[in-house]
Amino acid sequence: MGNDLRKNYIYNVSIQIVSLLTPLITAPYLSRILGEEGVGTFSYVHSIATYFALLAALGMSSYGLREVSRVRDNRVQTSRLFWELSVIRIVNTLLSFLLYVVFIWGTGSDWRVYLATGFTILAVGVDCTWFFQAMENFKSLMVRNLMIKLVSVVLIFALVHDAGDVPLYCAIQTGSIFLSNLVMWPQLKKMVRPMRLRRLKFTRHIREALVYFVPTIATSVYTVLDKTMIGAITHSMAQNGYYESAHKIVNILLTVITSLNVVVGVRTSYLFGQHKDEEVRDHIRNTSRFMYMISFPMCAGLVACGYSFALEFYGGNFAEAGVMLMMFSPLLFTIGTSNVLGSLYLTPSGQRARSNRAIIAGAATNLVLNLVLIPRLGAYGAVVASVLAEVVISGLYLWFSHSFVSAWQLLGMAARYAGFSFIMFIPIYWMGRVMPVEAFTILSQIAVGAILYALLLILFRDPAWQTCKEILRKKLKK
Repeated sequence: MGNDLRKNYIYNVSIQIVSLLTPLITAPYLSRILGEEGVGTFSYVHSIATYFALLAALGMSSYGLREVSRVRDNRVQTSRLFWELSVIRIVNTLLSFLLYVVFIWGTGSDWRVYLATGFTILAVGVDCTWFFQAMENFKSLMVRNLMIKLVSVVLIFALVHDAGDVPLYCAIQTGSIFLSNLVMWPQLKKMVRPMRLRRLKFTRHIREALVYFVPTIATSVYTVLDKTMIGAITHSMAQNGYYESAHKIVNILLTVITSLNVVVGVRTSYLFGQHKDEEVRDHIRNTSRFMYMISFPMCAGLVACGYSFALEFYGGNFAEAGVMLMMFSPLLFTIGTSNVLGSLYLTPSGQRARSNRAIIAGAATNLVLNLVLIPRLGAYGAVVASVLAEVVISGLYLWFSHSFVSAWQLLGMAARYAGFSFIMFIPIYWMGRVMPVEAFTILSQIAVGAILYALLLILFRDPAWQTCKEILRKKLKK
């Protein structure tokens, strides 16, 4: 069993690496070919299609993952669950897509872009990823993900050549998601038995899935609504392009930070079941320490190099994206904090309702601030709203968790690494001011910052650094 867990972990990490590398490969090309208007058009239209996709999904993925995981050793029960949930998804997807077509008809906008992006909704109807995850068949997901990502990258470079190819780019991006879900169905023959439709029951699933649907909608308010409101209020696709480009880099870094909790969260759920609270506290403290150790220097690096990086990576027209990238930097440690406490304490301890309240509060904060700030500041207002919303969520998570793990202790850890990162920030910021804006300067800043930060950790005998060094020593010895 231990060997299976290690393999699943490797497959999961492989999926994340591919997901990280794909936008890094295509983003510089697309920003220069499509420009800020083209990138922003896809961002805006995709945000609208996402609402219909959420309505189609109805929280079924999270609910189905939980239900199938409980009975995965019983093929009859897993088969019944799969078909009941899949029928609901397909019917719901067709209804949602019909509503989307009506919406397109009413907008009077470029129907080609909207229709091409509609694959986002159709992909929900054929999505069976949740079933493979529940059955711990991560290898199939990894192979599927790798192949489709490679095909989409090749198609982008081969077919997208100018600013008029925005509809084609939308079709490739969203069509690849639809295709990646569809190609998994032939493998289901080995895992699922056929069942007659009249033997299936659907009502209880709809009621239960709504519990997962409500927080999903709240989360989408501050992850998708920003892009919709920027386009609707400013009527500038360029503003959306700058926002999307900056947000993409931050999301890549966040994936690196939050992926730390995937394996630890599973172990924490087991420890809660064994009532080993002190071990859970140790996991939370150690994971928080490591998260702060990498998130704060990343934050300092974005402030020092973000503007230059955007100019080099996306092109000279994306200077505003560079400013937004610097402004987004606090998300690395604020989301890092809420992710640790949510994954390692609130969710495993059965306090999903409390975490939902924090998410809803953050969503409300984001919505109100967007309405106030976007008309005055454009996309910059959306950045400020997003950061403050995450501060609210992290603050509430700390408050909800303080009876179990000391918030002051976690903030003390954060202050330590914030201090180290500030010392590192001074010389690399100075380098960016006196050296020309070019790739060599950015690489030099990264190298100097990494060396200086490592020296500070070694000099002050940092606990997280010592732990990493010990793990590396054991691995090399083994």
